[in-house]
Amino acid sequence: MTLRYLAWASGLLGKQIPIRSFQALTHSNEIQVTVIRSGLLMTTRAEIVSQYWGHQLQRARPVSWLEHKVILEFIHRRVSGDPNVSTHQWFKNSFFSEPAQLCLSLGCGFGAFERMAISIGIARKFHANDISKGAIERARQAAFEAGLADQIEYTVMNLDEAALPEDTYDAIFGLSSVHHVCNLERLFRQCRIALKPSGLMFLDEYIGPSRFQTSTEVTELINGVLGLLPDQYRRSLFTNDGTTIDRYVPSPIEHFEKHDPSEAIRSADIVSTLQNDFEIIEFRPCGGTILHMLLTGITGNFDENKEVDIALLNLLAWFEMTLEKYGMISSDFAAIVAKPKLVFPLP
Repeated sequence: MTLRYLAWASGLLGKQIPIRSFQALTHSNEIQVTVIRSGLLMTTRAEIVSQYWGHQLQRARPVSWLEHKVILEFIHRRVSGDPNVSTHQWFKNSFFSEPAQLCLSLGCGFGAFERMAISIGIARKFHANDISKGAIERARQAAFEAGLADQIEYTVMNLDEAALPEDTYDAIFGLSSVHHVCNLERLFRQCRIALKPSGLMFLDEYIGPSRFQTSTEVTELINGVLGLLPDQYRRSLFTNDGTTIDRYVPSPIEHFEKHDPSEAIRSADIVSTLQNDFEIIEFRPCGGTILHMLLTGITGNFDENKEVDIALLNLLAWFEMTLEKYGMISSDFAAIVAKPKLVFPLP
């Protein structure tokens, strides 16, 4: 699953600006990255997001729970029943025995999903969009290099202002992008209109508390587990200076309003708003209520080749899933398949 990162700027670009890991502005740890745009000042949220999403970050070790092989296998098992069958492969196996003619990818980033989806037979052709001009340029180049330039059409688009063609797509995919959308009503209405009557909407998304405002109970659970982990697992991969991450404190809402107004802006409303225009036919919880914030900045400390580390991660994932099973917590991430509601014209 492709990770995205958001950044905000104060003053002229070209200076160092603070960023946070995708889907987790947590632990009060900051990474520094230099973003240069010919000395110009970016003045709007859309420009800030667009500029940064045009840069792909590389790290020696994963900092997000969704970057770890063991966690991904656990999620695959929850969704498909098989650790070796990914969420996307499960969707293809369940709903598209033959490749669809044309699909749409919302917030496509650098285009990894579209290239993979064509390779495994989800679709013959894709339209894909992203707010970042830089990301779109790199996605086009990657498609060209893969020999797929005539099968993937890329467009720069702000999903809050989406305008989609009517009755066009066999499926629409929103993968870790919809939780950055404020105007969910417009986006889902546009998606319903754009889908063919038999088309499907597939979301693989963060649907937890907006602005990552975890409840007191969940925050206590996260910190309880964090406090039990040995120091070797709590070394900060943000700072890489030997310090440990000892406590999780949700960032205040004012932090997001000031620095990053798109992050998880209405994530808690995604499912209910989707149901205005769609009927959910599959809802597969993926967890993350504890693991998302617990593992942010420390994920890479768990060695995927060490039996003890693998067992520990699986134990943590099982613990979270069991709390879900007995109704003590909900799932902050889910794979969702929905079909458009039929709308009949008034007489």
